[in-house]
Amino acid sequence: MKKKTKLQVTPKINDDVNLVWLKASYHFHTYAYRDPRSVFASAVGIPVVSPTTIKLGVISSLFRLGLKEGAENFAKELKNIKVIIDSPNGIIFFKAFHQLRRYESSKWDEPKKGKVNFRVGLTNINQGTREYGLMDGEMAIYVGVPFQMKETVKEALVNITHLGTHDSLCSLVGNVNEASPTEDIIFIESTKFPKERILNYLNEQKSVVMVTLSDFEDGISPEPVLNYEQQGYWWMSGGKDTVKKTFVIPGKFEGTTRGKIYRKHI
Repeated sequence: MKKKTKLQVTPKINDDVNLVWLKASYHFHTYAYRDPRSVFASAVGIPVVSPTTIKLGVISSLFRLGLKEGAENFAKELKNIKVIIDSPNGIIFFKAFHQLRRYESSKWDEPKKGKVNFRVGLTNINQGTREYGLMDGEMAIYVGVPFQMKETVKEALVNITHLGTHDSLCSLVGNVNEASPTEDIIFIESTKFPKERILNYLNEQKSVVMVTLSDFEDGISPEPVLNYEQQGYWWMSGGKDTVKKTFVIPGKFEGTTRGKIYRKHI
């Protein structure tokens, strides 16, 4: 009888890159993270954040701490950074109706055509909806970084205050420690998810769901992230160097009359 081999569900790391895995668990006071396919004015919530959110969150945290060199070095290693996210036990999502306030800018001014925005600097108010979540448990983040950047990234993870929108407030639970993601954590691109694993889950009467997240393209150069000095503003995700990927995570969704519920363990 052929011996069954244990399936690896976490991504394999490039042997040429000496990565150290750091684990950070966050408790969310308020949680709001939209599916990258949904529009800003009608944001649909999903139970895990995107790899781009973690990577840019590290860069933002380092800049905020005044560690400009550390932020730039991290950005230069983006193509080697790995991210694994262990979803929380569950989230109750509900919709909130709110006003979106934005300042008018001169971005679309066209003086040559006689078009000038006379409302520059004034507040533009729109109405929208957003799905917020009440979270059960913590969201664990695993970040694989080159060894020489371990302490810098650890400092960034300790000082992250939000993941997702600015009102998606979180705080670190415990310490940031060296810990590799275990094989029972399911966070992998759907195209790389073993079919045998799906059959095993069906046999065990467990469930998995697919979510769309954003990530940087393989082989990205650091210029789009580091050109804030030339542009006058800091480049964020959603640009030409990011792509949408479908990831498999454990659990399932249940619909309610006022929102939806995500359960990790069925």
